[in-house]
Amino acid sequence: MSVGSTWGYRIRSFVLALVVFIMMIELPTLLSAVVLDFVETVSIQWGGYEAYAAAFTYLSSNPNVFSAVVYLLFGIVVFAWVLVMRRRGSRIAEDAADARAVGEQAANAASAPAAQLGFASPAPEPPAQVSFRVRGVPRAVWFDAVLLALGMQFVTTLLMTLVLLLFPAAMEEYRSMIDASGVSEYGIAWFLATVVLPPIVEEMGFRGLGLTYLKRAGVPFAVANVLQAVAFGIFHMNLTQGIYTCVLGLFMGYAAHASGSIVPVMLLHAVYNFMGTMGQELLYAVAPWMPYWFEVGLGVVLVIVAVLSLRDRGVHYPRS
Repeated sequence: MSVGSTWGYRIRSFVLALVVFIMMIELPTLLSAVVLDFVETVSIQWGGYEAYAAAFTYLSSNPNVFSAVVYLLFGIVVFAWVLVMRRRGSRIAEDAADARAVGEQAANAASAPAAQLGFASPAPEPPAQVSFRVRGVPRAVWFDAVLLALGMQFVTTLLMTLVLLLFPAAMEEYRSMIDASGVSEYGIAWFLATVVLPPIVEEMGFRGLGLTYLKRAGVPFAVANVLQAVAFGIFHMNLTQGIYTCVLGLFMGYAAHASGSIVPVMLLHAVYNFMGTMGQELLYAVAPWMPYWFEVGLGVVLVIVAVLSLRDRGVHYPRS
């Protein structure tokens, strides 16, 4: 029997999953406004409007610094939620184990079969938890995560080509956003804002909290994976990114599901983001001869190999 076998518990878990997805989508915008308001208030109080103009100019010229600060605050909120979830889940599991122990002691004291006294039911299954497990994850899983990241980067090229053909205005909007985002301004701030913080924060939210709450709600994995992937696509707030990150989210969800931990998926996400920026430039510098059809074909092959390999690891939801 599961701790979350009641309908009330399942409904609450499903609602919490939706709240997580809404929080993940809306919180970055809210935190961006908070950071800007804080900079405005502090700079004006300390140095007047000239200081505010200088601070605003700095943030506008260094979008990676701004993104890193927002993601850091974002990560604090998400990680705090994960901690609360894990502590409450551990407390529920401990209470269930204590109740079972008390029942067994009462049965033994009465010198009667536990089954006759109603204490022989198996210990309730503890609620699913967000897992940061590293030890015990097969080495092949880490290799599969890298393969999947590389393959999906190439497949993204195909998806963006389709977007260009079907929605040229959306592709133009995407290019303008990328030009203003600072993703090609490499440095420490870029590394934090692109390769480090987004994979950690987004995986804790979407593949961590989101999938885990859906597991507690009893939602089949196939449905849960689609829900979190769609939310992940919406999170990026533009059609082009929304399409390819939704597809990417499906594979990330499967990787978390198969590995039983969100840490390999953080690696997958980090490699994907790196390859989408600096890695892509390095690749084209080393292999400018690579034709489009070869790039897409290689991506498809790598994705298939990684998925088949992950399938052999034993598919299950992330657990603690």
